[in-house]
Amino acid sequence: MSAKGGKAFSLVFQDLRDGRAHAEMTGQLSELLAAVKETGKPGSLTLKIDVKPSGRGSDVDKVSIIDTITAKVPKPDRGSDFFWLTEDNDLSRNHPRQHNLDLRDAGNGQPSSFKEA
Repeated sequence: MSAKGGKAFSLVFQDLRDGRAHAEMTGQLSELLAAVKETGKPGSLTLKIDVKPSGRGSDVDKVSIIDTITAKVPKPDRGSDFFWLTEDNDLSRNHPRQHNLDLRDAGNGQPSSFKEA
């Protein structure tokens, strides 16, 4: 099989599904780039093209082209949260065996006996 010149791939791709494949891949690439920038993690975008003959045997004069676009977009880390377990196996933000320290507003932070010169 020899490689001959033919219609450029980019032109075929722009024609595929009346331009919808190209538009979809462009949108997916934009989403992928934004996610990689946001998360600092890698991702990928894959275009698979299946070509099937529409004729029989060696008399093939037309083909069907099916595209599949797959994006693996990185997701941000979800993080975790910390809770204490109580004696009743409930979740609590406060340590169950530690007393609360009642705090009050200290005002503007200057001693009341402070006088400006």
